[in-house]
Amino acid sequence: MNRNLLFAGLFLLVSFNVFAQNDFQNTSNTISDDSSLKIKSMEGKSVVKLYPNPSYGKVSVSANSSSLLHFYVFDLEGTLVFQAVLNNKERKIIEHLKKGTYLYDVFEKDESVEEGKIIIK
Repeated sequence: MNRNLLFAGLFLLVSFNVFAQNDFQNTSNTISDDSSLKIKSMEGKSVVKLYPNPSYGKVSVSANSSSLLHFYVFDLEGTLVFQAVLNNKERKIIEHLKKGTYLYDVFEKDESVEEGKIIIK
């Protein structure tokens, strides 16, 4: 009886792993085939530059792209604390952030192209 349970458990585990790998491969193919997501990789380059990060309250954000970018900063509760439109390598200063961790999201043409963290010491 215990031997049957062991084989059944192993079968389920192997089946799940095969399913998960196939699902991941299908997702990867979908993403790489979609040319609208090309900006996400940009050959490993970020679409925005944040400096300094971590910071002591003042962070500079600039676009590494000539495209129009919408930049949003949220606290960890999901409240929008800063937003900016960056056009043609434009630079903005984010000030008055309290100590903590913030999340940012960058959009181009209504698609998220980059996200990350800002740390204020």
